[in-house]
Amino acid sequence: MNIGILAVDSNFPNLALMKISAYHKARGDQVEWYNPLCEYDKVYTAKVFTFTPDYNYYINANQIEKGGTGYDIEKVLPVEVDRLQPDYSIYNIDSNLSYGFLTRGCPNRCKWCVVPKKEGKISPYMDIEEITAGRKKAILMDNNILASNYGLQQIEKIIKLGVKVDLIKDWMPA
Repeated sequence: MNIGILAVDSNFPNLALMKISAYHKARGDQVEWYNPLCEYDKVYTAKVFTFTPDYNYYINANQIEKGGTGYDIEKVLPVEVDRLQPDYSIYNIDSNLSYGFLTRGCPNRCKWCVVPKKEGKISPYMDIEEITAGRKKAILMDNNILASNYGLQQIEKIIKLGVKVDLIKDWMPA
């Protein structure tokens, strides 16, 4: 299959699109960033924010799959895709760098935030070793890693492993 991926509203690496790319490449499919001059069997479009405009141009594909909170707050990746190592090559990310979430959800109920509605209360999600897969640097995109014992245990593990970590907080575009 010929697969196109399209990040509608962000230049920040989209973890879901990276995992979708990894899934299709593992199946032997051709995956590339969507090019409006090409024809695709399937195009995945991802939109993070509800307030950003949609991609309002014709998409030359037999099937279009829209995902992300910007389209549907209840839609999630299938487990077999969600647990894959992301395809970092689509963003030309340093081979020592990984992206991921240790926890999902948030205990806070900020009136402007959809995370508690979408993901519920904070809960364990992945282990740092699953995220890094031997890499030495990680960017964690957790909403509130310090709000759970699991998150604190993972921070202790990060220190023991010597992984350099950056935390992404409030990465909403300005």
